[in-house]
Amino acid sequence: ISAEVNEMSNFERYERELQTGHLQWGFIHSGKFWAENALKFESNDFRALKVLAGLLLSPLTDVTTLAVACHDLGEFVTLHPLGKKRVAQLQVKERVMELMGSTEASYREVRREALLCCQKLMLNKWQDMEK
Repeated sequence: ISAEVNEMSNFERYERELQTGHLQWGFIHSGKFWAENALKFESNDFRALKVLAGLLLSPLTDVTTLAVACHDLGEFVTLHPLGKKRVAQLQVKERVMELMGSTEASYREVRREALLCCQKLMLNKWQDMEK
């Protein structure tokens, strides 16, 4: 039971960080976190995912937040059964591609994470393919 409480706390921590508008690298952006919490993003009509997309789309978002948001979006796409479909509905793919092509020196990490995110967005899994 303590593991379940811990998982809930981690997801709540993630939601709180999203609400600040500033994301920082840490455990709640790790593969382990995503493997355990990807399905929790369905709560409140995917509200956390929508906030994450909003951070990517905002012109006021700082560089580290953009990099972490690209990373998290890629993790969601990979680990949630409807990840690609949900992200497509949010129309953030163009923004991720724009970030991938940024020429600003301070955007090096953002470019890397955006590239990885694009790869995940465009990767076709067999179960995603329709006949």
